[in-house]
Amino acid sequence: MYYDPEIILRYEAIEERVVRFITNHSGVEYMKGSEQVVEGGAFAWAKLKSADTSIQTQLRLDYVEIVELARESIEHAESRHLIDFDRSSEAVLNYIRQDSILWIPSLEAAAEAVTTELALQKYLLTQT
Repeated sequence: MYYDPEIILRYEAIEERVVRFITNHSGVEYMKGSEQVVEGGAFAWAKLKSADTSIQTQLRLDYVEIVELARESIEHAESRHLIDFDRSSEAVLNYIRQDSILWIPSLEAAAEAVTTELALQKYLLTQT
């Protein structure tokens, strides 16, 4: 085992914070005309309030710190899952930064997507 079990605990704590940030401090808006491009349309993140921006910044910094620790463990183990881990980490960062289009219409669905990605990251970490 190459990973520090403490990282898993940190993942669980950050997951709670990310879900709370998305469900309590974020919003989504329907992108007008998007149904002409994709069935069901697309959604964008609503602009955050200034107080929520500082929460977002700290959350992003804390998440990146955890990901760096986990990635070091995965690299050290020479895991074949590094590309999957990186893709999943970037997906979570997109949700935290709120800088991408959403294909899901609700904050609950976004929170569920983040939970799934974080579960994948923890799993990949434990495979080292």
